[in-house]
Amino acid sequence: MKINLGQGMFTLKKSPKLIGVKLRPNAKKLPAEIKKGKIFARGIGGFVIYQPQLGRRKIDSVLDMVRKSRNVILGTHVYYVQGSKTPVVPTGKILVVFSSQIKIKDRKKILDSFGLKIMRRFLKTNYVVEVTKKSPNPLRCCIKLMAHQEITSAMPDWDAPQTLHEEVLPGDNLQPYQWHLRNRGAAPGEPDSKILPDADLKIMDAWDRLGNKGSDQITIAIIDQSFQIDHPSYKDQVVATHSIYTDPFAPIGSGHGTSCASLISASDNDEGITGVAPGCKLILIEGSTFSWDVLESIFEYCKKKEVDVISCSWGSIQQHDALGPMHQEVIRNITTTGRNGLGIPVLFSVGNENEERINHFGRLPEVIAVAGSSSADEHFDESNRGPEITVAAPAGNFPILTARANFKTGVEKNFFRDGKLRGPVGQYQHFEGTSASCPLVAGVCALMLSANPNLKAAEVREILALTADKIGNPKEYVDGHSLRLGYGRVNADRAVAEALRRADGGTIIEPGAVGEGNGLFQFDVKPQTKKGFAVQMGVYAEYGNVLIQTNRLRKKYRHNVLVNINELNGKTVYKLLIGPFSAKNAAGKLLKSIKSAGDNGFIVNLGLNL
Repeated sequence: MKINLGQGMFTLKKSPKLIGVKLRPNAKKLPAEIKKGKIFARGIGGFVIYQPQLGRRKIDSVLDMVRKSRNVILGTHVYYVQGSKTPVVPTGKILVVFSSQIKIKDRKKILDSFGLKIMRRFLKTNYVVEVTKKSPNPLRCCIKLMAHQEITSAMPDWDAPQTLHEEVLPGDNLQPYQWHLRNRGAAPGEPDSKILPDADLKIMDAWDRLGNKGSDQITIAIIDQSFQIDHPSYKDQVVATHSIYTDPFAPIGSGHGTSCASLISASDNDEGITGVAPGCKLILIEGSTFSWDVLESIFEYCKKKEVDVISCSWGSIQQHDALGPMHQEVIRNITTTGRNGLGIPVLFSVGNENEERINHFGRLPEVIAVAGSSSADEHFDESNRGPEITVAAPAGNFPILTARANFKTGVEKNFFRDGKLRGPVGQYQHFEGTSASCPLVAGVCALMLSANPNLKAAEVREILALTADKIGNPKEYVDGHSLRLGYGRVNADRAVAEALRRADGGTIIEPGAVGEGNGLFQFDVKPQTKKGFAVQMGVYAEYGNVLIQTNRLRKKYRHNVLVNINELNGKTVYKLLIGPFSAKNAAGKLLKSIKSAGDNGFIVNLGLNL
């Protein structure tokens, strides 16, 4: 049959060997046809895809028998797009778009005639409907709906396996090997030529600036597959789990989700590896999906659990997987209405096909699309390219060290690119691809929201772009953007600094706003060594304000005030800092007094941040 899948007409053919089955929770007895068969795939549109035992029977009669089982909620045929080997499964939801001229009561009559249940209406003419027992199957329903002149479009919601963006490779005491956190030029025992100094995310600098490794009030949801829930590297950070599968968190697969989760929140416990935001909380959500209906249900769960950041290291660049209007609506909704109207930042990896197009989800303007950079601070050579890329982050070439699921077995040295074993046996491995880049940036977003929880999702995306480092060939950036690296490789320290600056209530005072600028001041100027710590109190564009505020702060807090001269957007600005202090905890004590007195500020490391 020919049908509109959202981005044009495609020919679908029924699989002669596969069926999709939704089982009742805790079903103990399977229909004989699938019990004697084998599982082909999990979680596609909420169905487990079986290759049943057929014998001499055809797939239609086997499916009819399976549907009669009391333990089966729903059974469906599985389809293939012509020319593709990827199975497609309709979920039972359809987006129907009516002509604006037809009355609402007439629209309902048409839908009722097909036994369709209205789930919701938006943009006046768009209806999300669901098939019932009175309806034809979803695909034939769409074809028959399009026979009505009053209907301009009828598109089924469907699901297909999504590509995990991992490149397959032939303790905090391991932190020196984590070149993506802070890179001094080589990991212990590794060849210098593969790891360039500073080809990292400046994570440790961001921790110093923030004064912690992420707030426990910030939660990251990672939507993925193949998790070991109790992996020692992050089990203490996990506050909830959720799955779209009927057999949740089965110990099978590549361990992809396990690796991605560890990059975000591996615990800071002096053992193993450390994540980008180990102080933040983690929710593991099992199941990648193309279905907008399933994706919306996952996002609704994230809203309910008050998630702050969502990380997705999967997707597709295939033409028939191009997104439709409902995908756009679901993404727009979560990025604008989540977090009580601030929006939840949603990140997708761009993919590793080495193509001039990126993951379809990453092409949406609300999404933070993450490309890969290398340990030599260049474009990761398998990372896809395109104008929609937001930023880049480490993906490999010299691989990244991550957690390894305990159900992945094999010869231990084969889990490491160079055959050198690292950490406790069976717990760690090398990992490479934009699947690593995406959770790393999600962790940086969590640090930014730890600094300033009032940032909107759009602001998080904007700050990442504004503060990124322009790595690679400068000539490839046009208007600040590269088709390979977006706005550059993420700089966590600069991103956190900008988040803190915005949390300070916009302390840059525009010209002409000096106010009480008259007066006579006595002051002394001495050079200050960039050592120790200070509390930054504000940034000012007018020199008159510098004098007024220096006088006020010195009197109020009885400490020296430092002035750091900088440039911001082509203007000279002045940072005011109270200090210096030789120890960070001394600066922290002053900061408590400052906040209790009604002022705002944050601690800076004078050796790193000026």
